[in-house]
Amino acid sequence: MKKSVPRGDAVKPSPASPPLSGLDQVSREAFARLFMRMGRVRIYMTPPSLFLLLYFLVQEPAVWRKWLLGGLLGLFVVVEGIELYHYLRRTPRQEFQFTYAIGVGLPIHGCLLLVTGGLEGPLTPVLLLVSFFITLFTTTRGAWVLALLYVATLWGLAVVSFTGVVPDLLPQLYGGGARAGHNNALLLSYVTVLSVLVAFSAGVGSLLRGVFQGMAKDALDARDETLRTHTEALNALTLLSGEIAHELKNPLASVKGLAAMVARDVEGKPAERLAVLRREVDRMQEILEGFLNFSRPLLPLNEQRTSLEGLCRQVVELHEGMASERGMGLRLFAERPVAVRCDPRKVKQLLINLVQNALEAAPRGSEVELVVLPTPEGGGRVEVRDRGPGIAPEVRERVFEPGVTTKPQGNGLGLALARALARQHGGELELHPREGGGCVAELVLPAELVPQQARTEAVA
Repeated sequence: MKKSVPRGDAVKPSPASPPLSGLDQVSREAFARLFMRMGRVRIYMTPPSLFLLLYFLVQEPAVWRKWLLGGLLGLFVVVEGIELYHYLRRTPRQEFQFTYAIGVGLPIHGCLLLVTGGLEGPLTPVLLLVSFFITLFTTTRGAWVLALLYVATLWGLAVVSFTGVVPDLLPQLYGGGARAGHNNALLLSYVTVLSVLVAFSAGVGSLLRGVFQGMAKDALDARDETLRTHTEALNALTLLSGEIAHELKNPLASVKGLAAMVARDVEGKPAERLAVLRREVDRMQEILEGFLNFSRPLLPLNEQRTSLEGLCRQVVELHEGMASERGMGLRLFAERPVAVRCDPRKVKQLLINLVQNALEAAPRGSEVELVVLPTPEGGGRVEVRDRGPGIAPEVRERVFEPGVTTKPQGNGLGLALARALARQHGGELELHPREGGGCVAELVLPAELVPQQARTEAVA
């Protein structure tokens, strides 16, 4: 047997495990979508914002304002370029990055306020919107820290206005000078009201975030309760069906035995009819056995260190006769030895199911391949490849449901049992279309068995 992987089918790494579900994950995904939509608005607002900065840079005579505006303009272009890059690549953004807000956002906002006139500039009320939206994308504690920093920024600008330390604080567009003619009492009232409104905006944003998380939690709890009820009902039905199937096995065995006894004493047509009866009884017993394998609880694993290549070689030897009768080839490919900790009897049963399906689906003259490969995590992967008609995309995932089959004589339990066995080992079984036509059944097993509770949940 060859030991190299055929080049006709490039081996792709198995997909990463999906992230854990839960309230935090749902919240993160929802706010990430909102953040992306807000990023689109920011991109639309970038050209007019750049135009205003350039206008200030050209029109203002103050040297300090020109240098600060130039630095802000460069930083603005870099930040917006990064945001545009993430937006175009649809990079998932989780929650609002607190360090980003402290290290980049707050200094930019403070400098923009200073360069456009300080407390009396037109951008000061924008802090209300900023403090509100920030609380939607960060934790409650982080939101209040940022709100306090924004309030401190307001009072810092108020001190600059009160003391007149910057004589040309107001741009020439607004008449120039350190003040716009307002007295200290008015400015003090103004900064006090703004501080209260900034804190209020942060509180409202944090409250809305809490309301959303409460709604998400209620929805998740309701979903979990529905799933729990459905699972209990399904388990009860499965147990009852298994008991019925078990009770039917004995009468069928009796019918088969009586048919064999009667067939000894008859010839001709009656004997042929009894042979048909026995074949049908065999088929019914096979269906019942498959149903019992699926419906009975998965037995504990008899785990040991096992060579996947050795198991696959045994399966190939078992099916060489079947492949030869159908005029087909059956070959094993392995780059190097791959060993995993598993129950060899159950994994062998799983592989037999996959190989039989492939031989039944593939046309005469074609070849079924078993490819054994290591995974990056240290586990193993077995791919059973055929050149059959493949499986339609709309049915590909449903074939793992009990009772769903694409074969005229199938009972729809084989793949369901196979996936249950794979997940009992902490692995996964999936079907993929094969390049050039056909199907690839991919079995992935970890190097070591995962904890029993996780395996039980995966099977359920």
